[in-house]
Amino acid sequence: MKNMYLIIVLILTMSFLLIPLLATNGSKEGEKIIISSTSTSKDEIHTENDEFEILDEIKVYLTDSQTTLTVEKNEYILGVVAAEMSAENNLEALKAQALAAYTFAYRKHIQNSKTNNEYDLTNDSTLDQRYIDEEERRVKWGEKFDDNENKLKKAVEAVKNQLIVYNGEPILAAYHAISAGKTETAKNVWGTDYPYLQSENSVGDLLCADFYSELSVSADDFTKKITELEIQVTGEMDKAIGNIKKSPSGTVLNIEVCGKKVTGAQMREAFALRSAAFDVIYKEGSFVFTVSGYGHGVGMSQFGANYMAQQGSDYKEILSAYYRGVEIVDIK
Repeated sequence: MKNMYLIIVLILTMSFLLIPLLATNGSKEGEKIIISSTSTSKDEIHTENDEFEILDEIKVYLTDSQTTLTVEKNEYILGVVAAEMSAENNLEALKAQALAAYTFAYRKHIQNSKTNNEYDLTNDSTLDQRYIDEEERRVKWGEKFDDNENKLKKAVEAVKNQLIVYNGEPILAAYHAISAGKTETAKNVWGTDYPYLQSENSVGDLLCADFYSELSVSADDFTKKITELEIQVTGEMDKAIGNIKKSPSGTVLNIEVCGKKVTGAQMREAFALRSAAFDVIYKEGSFVFTVSGYGHGVGMSQFGANYMAQQGSDYKEILSAYYRGVEIVDIK
């Protein structure tokens, strides 16, 4: 009887060890990676058997002038980092941002090279990532131009010809300003799942002075905004807000407004909220939104990256913390 008991224990122990391994291996089989900053494109990339080529120039479509500009790679990355992140940040955080920006552009280049597009990506941050040229940087930084320019050049040079990859393919290197304490999964924001864009802890964001923001909207303005969402206003205003469903990261997945269910993203856009991680109450004739974080919440948090750098993490550790299971490789 005692021997039988030992055999049962051994069988159960082996089962607990094998099941997670089988589950992990199975999750990667048949995986499809879709390129798009907003996960709307169905173009796939296949680079498994190809060597990565160094991308020396990037073609950027400038939305204001509606022209395409061919920019030397390092200048482009520097211009993106200058537009997307403060030069006051730690050098390792700037390196992480530079490599994320290049990987994002590289992936878009592969995508658009398969189409008739005359450019790799735009300077519209709602579609791709922002870019400012040297003249704009001089205006932005003023007397700090030389110091900031040299600092960003150092960051860009340090990660030159590197890529962030997952299973041999450049990742969709999404990033945002401040998370809600945890980053969000791409599936909850864009509807498409990426194995490397999962929810990750980013506790440093909780220390940001701009972590919380508040917006008060009068009942009349609230009515106008939700009418644009094709919601019919009925009943008392204090009963307008119903059930709110949130993700584990705090993003509002859907919310009932006057009995109609809408997404948190729709509410964020309608009321120009800093993120879709919010609470809302009716108080003294107004609707008060309390918002956590800033941005879509997917991928690398820029504030969190800087916090990690201040704690001693290098850019590779930062990127690995926000993009699950990735590798940083040299392009040869």
